[in-house]
Amino acid sequence: MHLRRMNLKLCVVGERGVGKTSLINRYVEDHFSQAYKSTLGAYLYPVELEIRRGEQDLVLARVAIFDLMGEHSIRESFRDAMFYGTHGLLAVCDIARSETVYAITDWIRAVSMVAGDLPLTIAVNKLDLVADTSIGPAETEWLRKQFPSTRIMFTSARNGEGVEGAFMSVAESAVERTMAASRQRTVKRLARQKILALVARKDQIGVSKGELLRTLKELAHNEIIEEVDTLVRLNLLSMDESGPNTFQVRATEQGRQIVMSTLWEELVIDEPV
Repeated sequence: MHLRRMNLKLCVVGERGVGKTSLINRYVEDHFSQAYKSTLGAYLYPVELEIRRGEQDLVLARVAIFDLMGEHSIRESFRDAMFYGTHGLLAVCDIARSETVYAITDWIRAVSMVAGDLPLTIAVNKLDLVADTSIGPAETEWLRKQFPSTRIMFTSARNGEGVEGAFMSVAESAVERTMAASRQRTVKRLARQKILALVARKDQIGVSKGELLRTLKELAHNEIIEEVDTLVRLNLLSMDESGPNTFQVRATEQGRQIVMSTLWEELVIDEPV
């Protein structure tokens, strides 16, 4: 069993009055208040979760759930500060107000502009008011067309129905995305090491593009080219373009020193931003 620890930031967004704070209170404290209080700015709720990924991985996640004010002017003015570093998104609409469904796209767009494509779950809240629903087949079909691969869940902060599932859906997807990114970084690091080590062994002779491709058959063509470019930017390799679509690379003095260092693994992956 591998134990992994990670910190996650999840944002809960949507129009005013859709029940964002009530959902969070139900999830974090198993509490519901009938009184409506508008959130001013943003409020943070810290929770700790244990999430199993298969039989081999147990993730201990410290999760910061951000409750964000449903005010458009605040969203547009402070979106960089509010959404930076977000790992997952719960977008909430009100089953009794169809206009809150269509407003979800603007909230998702605002977050994506800062944090990129994120794991997303949509919560259609206030299921206990289903008798007063204004969300019919047209709205449901629109949601599924707009977000075809997104999990859409019906929730009730009042009675707790669907609440834990909605939050766990976002958290589990964020964990999986984070672990996948970590695995990809590992693949890149190993590729970069192999390329630098191979070229450094050739000393001043250098290595051609063709030799790299023939020797490192376990790496894809685009991976090799991408990592060679990175090593050149890091001044660990120098490149001479010896013809159309071909090149010769040599290790720089800094590159040779790093290969000989016991710390070369860390040094190679520290690419400047």
